Amino acid sequence: MFNDLFKINLQYDEYHVIFPRIILTILIILLLMMFVKFLYKFIKEKKQVNFRFKFFGDNFDKFKFFGTAGLLIVYVLMLEIIGFIISSIGFMFLLTVLLRGDFKRNTLMISVINSVTTSVIVWFFFGYLFDITLP
Repeated sequence: MFNDLFKINLQYDEYHVIFPRIILTILIILLLMMFVKFLYKFIKEKKQVNFRFKFFGDNFDKFKFFGTAGLLIVYVLMLEIIGFIISSIGFMFLLTVLLRGDFKRNTLMISVINSVTTSVIVWFFFGYLFDITLP
């Protein structure tokens, strides 16, 4: 009866969806725990709290925020077109330059080295050692 509980019916080309689903489930559980903790504290203190949700700080960098969001969207779209390694290298390079905010030679060299080595290492580990399909 419980043997089917530990089996996953996925085809080989769908293996890459397991890890993101696990991470998403963990994040949802942590979010619910934080919410329950907030409610418990709110009920325990029995104070009238004027709760005002504020997503952004007063002086957040709009260029970096929307630039990062745009790069994420382009990255996801480019995965199917040019593949994992090249799109990951481009994404990481542009993201590092965007977040550093300068075009000095040192920043560009660090960005190139970081993006190439990280993308190749992730591709090697997930693609060959863990045998997980990448887009």
